[in-house]
Amino acid sequence: MTASVAGLIESLMSVIAYQLATTDQQRSMLVAWIYTGFSIASAVGNPLGTFIANLWRWQDAFIMVAIITVLATVVATSLIPKDLVNEPASFKEWLVLFSDRRIQLAIVFAICSAGMIFGYYTYIRSLIHQTLGFSLTALSLVLLLLGVLDVFANQLSGRLAAKNGIKRLRPFYVLDLVLLALFQFSMQNAWTGLLLLCALVFFFALFGSPIQIFVLDVASHDYPQATTLASTLNAIFYNVGVAVSSFTATQTLKVVGLPALGWNSLVYCAVALLVLLTLVRMTDREAMRG
Repeated sequence: MTASVAGLIESLMSVIAYQLATTDQQRSMLVAWIYTGFSIASAVGNPLGTFIANLWRWQDAFIMVAIITVLATVVATSLIPKDLVNEPASFKEWLVLFSDRRIQLAIVFAICSAGMIFGYYTYIRSLIHQTLGFSLTALSLVLLLLGVLDVFANQLSGRLAAKNGIKRLRPFYVLDLVLLALFQFSMQNAWTGLLLLCALVFFFALFGSPIQIFVLDVASHDYPQATTLASTLNAIFYNVGVAVSSFTATQTLKVVGLPALGWNSLVYCAVALLVLLTLVRMTDREAMRG
């Protein structure tokens, strides 16, 4: 129940940021800061919650969350404008959004992009501790390092999204394919494996802001009544991708070892790249018609 709120907050914040921004640069960077906030929360919140649970009780970690939630609610109530507008629409008018092929492809792209991450990240602790041989103490530091890299990647993601972000993602997805092809071989050494994991975490996180801005742009231009619904798609289908890829990662692990999980992620990355190239072609055709 606590976790289910995260997707709702992410979607609402995206719509609010989209309405408050006056330029494409502002819009993309505000969305990037939303993703950055989630990354910081993960990087800081996980060790902090563990520390509190170990120092006192696990229930006290939830008390901390409740206190932070009250403070955040007070701040949000005082800062977020009360006059934001939303196009009234029926449920049927919302659903028309799904008839757009660009939206359909964006959904597949979000699923596969999440899949290429969690195709191996589901077992990140085991990869770092068992495969690469880092101690449990070092494991916490490595996870913190990955969290920090995710924060910086989200900032770069916002800059990519500022101008035709979908098109600018192409070379990064090609690079992701190469890195995933090297995954199993890199895992044979602790330091090459760690370097590869750092690179993957950084480059994988770049897709968030560009795809969110793309979907919101399509909705605001062609389906303004469904902009709020459009803001939820990335969060919803990202979690679908996490669930599907975690399942296939488990099945892959039954057949091969931990280092081979890179091949599981590579399949999702290949599909995501094909969808991305299709979206870019469609966007270019739309621009030429316009």
